[in-house]
This record gives sequence, C-alpha cells and structure tokens, in this order.
Amino acid sequence: MTGPLGSLARKASRLLGDVRHFTGRGRAHFERVESVPHRVTVSGVRGKSTVVQWLNEALVDRGLETYAKETGNHPISYHNLDADEIEREGVTRLYENERELADYWPVDAVVAENQGIREYTTRLANELFDPQVVVLLNVRRDHQSTLGATLPDIARVFARTVPEDAHVVSGDRNDAINGYLRREFEAQGIDFTVAKPDPDGPFVDVFGARSALVVDEALRILGLDPLSAETIESLVTDLHSEWSWNRLRGGGLVANGAMMNDIESTELLRQYLVERLDDPTVTPFVFTRRDRAGRTAAFVHYVDWLTENGLAGRVHAAGSHAETFRRNVDAEVVTYDEESEVASATSESRAAGAARQSTADAEQVLDACLDEGNPVYLVGNTVHDFMRDLEDVLADRTIE
Repeated sequence: MTGPLGSLARKASRLLGDVRHFTGRGRAHFERVESVPHRVTVSGVRGKSTVVQWLNEALVDRGLETYAKETGNHPISYHNLDADEIEREGVTRLYENERELADYWPVDAVVAENQGIREYTTRLANELFDPQVVVLLNVRRDHQSTLGATLPDIARVFARTVPEDAHVVSGDRNDAINGYLRREFEAQGIDFTVAKPDPDGPFVDVFGARSALVVDEALRILGLDPLSAETIESLVTDLHSEWSWNRLRGGGLVANGAMMNDIESTELLRQYLVERLDDPTVTPFVFTRRDRAGRTAAFVHYVDWLTENGLAGRVHAAGSHAETFRRNVDAEVVTYDEESEVASATSESRAAGAARQSTADAEQVLDACLDEGNPVYLVGNTVHDFMRDLEDVLADRTIE
C-alpha cells in the first residue's frame, strides 16, 4: 500500500509492535527498572551527553554502582566509569535501552539520555526508565519538523512527555520558557525546579554553568550529597576548555560550533568565543544536511542576522543543501558540493569574474575559509564524514 493510507498503516503497525513488545518481553525490563533505587533521564535539545557523563561520575563518587547511556552520534553505555560503544545496525530503536540495561543490571542508579526527537518517542524514552528526576536541560530550536517550529511549540512538546511522578529540573536560561513550563507542570501536579545560579554567587551568566547546576539539583532531589562549589567550577572550566578557539600552526583561529546544531546555542557560544577578540567578525562555515531541512532554514536566518549586524564576513557553505542555503541568504556565499569542490559564489561575485577553484579535501576547504582573514566559525551540522574529516584536520593542525 502506498500514499497517505500506506504511511498511516506503517505507523499503526509500528505502534502495535511497540505495544506487543512492552506487554510481553518488556515486562522483565520494567521489573529491572523498578528495582533500581535512583533513576534519571536527561531530555532537552543541547548538551545532554555531557550532563549524563557528569551525573554518572557524581553518582559513582557517592559509592553507587551505575548504568548510564549516551545516545546520538557515538552511543555509549557506561557501567560505572567503564565505557562500551553501542553497536547499531540500521535504524535506531528504543528497544536497545532494554537490551543495554539487561546487560549491566543489577545497579544502584540509572542515568539515560533521552533519544526521542518527537513527542511520542520522547515520552516513551522517559517512560522506559520511570525516572524520579527528568532533567530538561534546555528548549532550543532544533528538530523543528518533529518537535515544533517555535520555542513555545517545543516547550509544549517537552511538557507533555514527563511521567506523572517525576520531578523536573530545568536548566534553561529563558525566564519566559521556565515560566511556561512551571505553569504546565503545576497543572499536571508535577514538581518543577529551575537550576539557577545564586545571584550573589560566582556562576551568574557564566556560559555552561547551568549544565553543572542541573547535576547538582538532581543529586539534591535524589537525596544525595550535592556538588561542592569547587567541583562545579572544575566542571565549567573543563567545558570552557572544550568550547574554545583552535589556534592553528601557520596562523588562524577556528572554533567548532557545529556541535551545537541549534541557532540559540550557536549564538551563545559565538558570544562567549569573541569576548576576548579585538574584532568580533567571523567567517561562518555552514554545513548542511538533506535530512535537516528545518535546521538549514534556521541557519539562513542566523547568518542573515550576523551579516546585518556586521558580525560576519563572506560565508562558506557545504553539504547537500548548500546551494539552497546560498539562494536564500542575503550574504555573499561560497558553496562546496559534497565532494568538497567549490560550486559557486554569489551571482554578484560570479558576474565580477570570481574564479571557480576546486579543492580535494577538508583541509583545502579550511584553508579557503582561513584566507578570508577572520576567525573561522563552523556551524550547522557535525554528523557527516566530511565534518569528521574536518575535525581530524583541526586536531592535526591545532597548537597544543
């Protein structure tokens, strides 16, 4: 069966498969889950894997035997501090959570990154671990085709995906978003806490501090010793060392903001990075993906905003939607095809006789960006072979 009816039938079949799974073989999973004294899931848009790592380390430091799971580009299961890569074949299924927990059970605590990217799968991923604490790290504009087009839409989806007995901890910086979430959760009878820095403390407006503060708050709710101020400072310092400019041999600065994906996080990182520069102008390199059209559209608006405010020079773009990106921005753009060949500049540049240069690999693309004379800021998408090659080039050329 094809067309809309066929699509509906396939969705119904998958849903029926989920029901059969969790009413049959899934019973053993939920029995294992209920035997675990401390359970946390980590939801949100950006930074979940880091929070899973930090919370897992904190639980181990408090003498608990743990199972923790990161998902995404490099899925990992942790037993205490020992990491094992999760092998996947084909499409990722939520069933892997059952299999992975069974391999490491029994444990004293579970910390699981929520791998859902739509309302149904986000709720199901939470319910799989029946958490006492749901960390909602942030609400940002990403996965807009499945979570919603606006911040309120995305916040509404997250508010509908929390089990009724959980305590939600928000790490979002947006007071309006937190106000909305508080009203929604109070209406559902769900406890809600915002992990905010002490206004008189050292972490007010410190970029990345809330990632550590949600860990601290989650420990408190679980009845465990909170983080010390020294530990919070150490975690934030480690994060800042990761979010920094790469100073390259032969000259030039490059920062990888592509790991952020959404424009709010990308802009917060850019502001942090340019604080110590005499000139805030950067050369954006935007990598696009065919399966992230909504993200491409968001970065069109972001690059236009940078250009209008004099914060960006000529833009470089690559990936499957690079030409679409170029046609929609009000900036001068050099585009590359997926084989890293320069495809075009703006029509104005071509009319002026801009040369069509070709490059063979990520290193030459990077050099073309560096030739603009500004620090290079990588944005957009990071999960792609070309971007992995570019990361390898950066690692090889970065001065320690």
